[in-house]
Amino acid sequence: MDNNFYDETLVSAGIPYDNINWFDIQGQPFGIASQFNAIIFNDANNIIDVKGAMAVGGNFVSPRGLTLGYGNDVKLTGTGYSPDAVRFLVGGSVSMGGPLVVVGHVVAGGNFRAASGSTYLIGKDGLPTQVQELEYLYKANGGSPYWKPSDKGDHYLISSYDVPRYIPAGRIGVNPSDFFEDASESIEDFKGCIEELEVNGTVVDNFHEWVLKGNDREQNVFLIDVRPNGLLNKGIRAEVPDGSLIIVRLRTGRNAHLQYGLLGEERRANHTLYVFEDANEIFMEVPAAIWGSFLAPGAMFHGHSTGGHISGNVAFRSFAVSANSGFEFHLFPFVGGINCGEILPEFPEVPEIMPAPEILPTPEILPAPEIIPSPLVPRVPEVVPMPEIPPAVMPIREVIPPSTRPTPVRPPEVIRPVCPECPVCPEVRPCPIPEPCPMQRPCPECKEPEPCPECPDRVERKLFIKYVPYPVETPCPRQELICPEPIPCPEQLACPECQIKPGIIFGCIWGCCCCKSHDWEVKLFEICNETRMLLFCERVEYCGCFKFEVPYEGHYVLAVCPSRYHKQSGQCKPVLSLKNVGVANFTME
Repeated sequence: MDNNFYDETLVSAGIPYDNINWFDIQGQPFGIASQFNAIIFNDANNIIDVKGAMAVGGNFVSPRGLTLGYGNDVKLTGTGYSPDAVRFLVGGSVSMGGPLVVVGHVVAGGNFRAASGSTYLIGKDGLPTQVQELEYLYKANGGSPYWKPSDKGDHYLISSYDVPRYIPAGRIGVNPSDFFEDASESIEDFKGCIEELEVNGTVVDNFHEWVLKGNDREQNVFLIDVRPNGLLNKGIRAEVPDGSLIIVRLRTGRNAHLQYGLLGEERRANHTLYVFEDANEIFMEVPAAIWGSFLAPGAMFHGHSTGGHISGNVAFRSFAVSANSGFEFHLFPFVGGINCGEILPEFPEVPEIMPAPEILPTPEILPAPEIIPSPLVPRVPEVVPMPEIPPAVMPIREVIPPSTRPTPVRPPEVIRPVCPECPVCPEVRPCPIPEPCPMQRPCPECKEPEPCPECPDRVERKLFIKYVPYPVETPCPRQELICPEPIPCPEQLACPECQIKPGIIFGCIWGCCCCKSHDWEVKLFEICNETRMLLFCERVEYCGCFKFEVPYEGHYVLAVCPSRYHKQSGQCKPVLSLKNVGVANFTME
C-alpha cells in the first residue's frame, strides 16, 4: 500500500474496528483507552463536541448533534483521516435528535438513531476493494439500493441521507461488553497502584491556588485532601521540571465539587493526571477549563449547565450534563510512563497504541492464489499466516496479541472476486433492528394548546404538569386524548419549563485566562452544505456580552478569539458563559 494516502502519525485517536479488544500498556493507566478522549463505562448524554474519540459502554442520548475526531484546531491535524479507526464506540444504543458527524468509524452494540445529515469521513487505504468493504460495513435495512460511499479525493464520505447508518457490533464479530468490562477492571487496578505511590512533592496552600512543588525529573506525586466537604475551590498550578509527570491524588469524600474556573496549565496538560481516590460523584459547579486527565472510573461526572471542557483523557463511571450545555472534550492525551512498580497485566501488552497503515504483500512478493485456500471464501482474517512472520518484523496491523477470546475477523480483509451469481457466498443479513421509541421533547415555542373541535361543550379545568428530573422527559399534552372536563391551558401555566428563547444566541465574556485586559472578536458562522458562512462579527471589550438573532433550525458555530491587535493572542482563553442557546444545532470553538 502507498503510505502517501494518509500520514500514520496523525492517526492517533480511536481503535481499529477489526481488533476491538482490550490491551494494557506499560506505564499507561488508561491502557488502550488512552486512544479515546473519554471512556465512560455506563451511560452518557448531551455532549456536543469531542476533539478526538469517545467510547461509551452504555447508551448515548442527546436531543442535539455531536461531532467527533476533528482535532483541536478543527482542521483534522489532531486526528487525521483513518481507514479503520473507530472514533465513536457505543456498547448500548444511540438516540440523537441532531446529526452525528465523525472523522472515523461508528460502531454500536444496540439500536441506532441519528438525524438525517449524519456523515462519517473515512480515510483511504489504497486497496481497490475499500468501497465494497465500506458498503458491507454500513449496509442498512430499508436503505436506498443506489447508496454508496462518496469519493472525496483524500477520503470517503459515509452519508445517512436515506436511513441512519452505522456498523453493528455483531457484523464485525465484536462483543462491546467484554471490551468495557476488561477496561474497567484494568483501569481500576492501575488506579489502586497509583494510590499506593509515595508522595514526593509538596503542596503550598495559598489563598486562591494550590501550588504543587516537586524536584523529580520523572514523576512528582502530590496529595490534596479536602475531606469531608470535597470543595475544590482553588486553582492548581505546578512547579516541576519540564517533561516530568504531575500526579495529583485527590481525596474528596463521596462528593467532589469543582468550584474554580481553572485547573492545571495548558502546556502541562499531557503530563498531568488527577486521580479521584474516593469520589462517587463529581460536580462541575462552574464552567471550568481543566487541563489534564481525570482518572475516576468509579465516579459519575456532572457537567456544568452552560459548558466547560476537559483537555485530556478521562475515565468515568457515567456522565450527565444539561441538554443546553456546550460541554466539550479536547485532545490532550496523557503521555503515560508512570512508574508504578511491578504490574502483572491480565492482557498482553501491545507495542503500538494505534495500528499503522496496512501494508499488504504484492503479488510479485507473495502469490495470492497459494495463500488463500479458496477464491470463493469471502472473508479471510490474514493474508500471510501469523506463525511465519516474526513479531519483530511483522506490520503493526498484523500484531494481534493472544487472547482468551477469539480475535474478531475483519470482514473485508482480502480482495473478493466480483461474482454476480454466487450461491456459495450468501449475503449475511443482520437481525432486524427495532426502531427506537421517538424522543419526547418539550414545547420549544410554548404554544397554547387549541381546544378539541369534537368537544364544543367543554368544562374548564386547570392543567398541571408534573416535572421529573432528567433523564425522564415530560411529554407535552396530547390533543387527541378525550378528557371529561378539559380546558385550554392558561397562558401563565403553559410550558413553564421553556426558559430558552428560540432563535437567540446570548452569552457573556468575563475576562481572559492571561489576566490581561484586551478586546475579543466574537464571530458566528452558519454551516450550510459543509461550508461555513460568516453571519455576525462583533467586537467585545474585556468584559462584555454578545447577542445574535438567527433562525432556530440552522447549524451554527460560535468562535471567540482575542482581537487581532492583541500580541499575546496565542496564550489567551476567554472565560465565557452562554446564557441562551436557542438553536437546533450549536458548536463552539
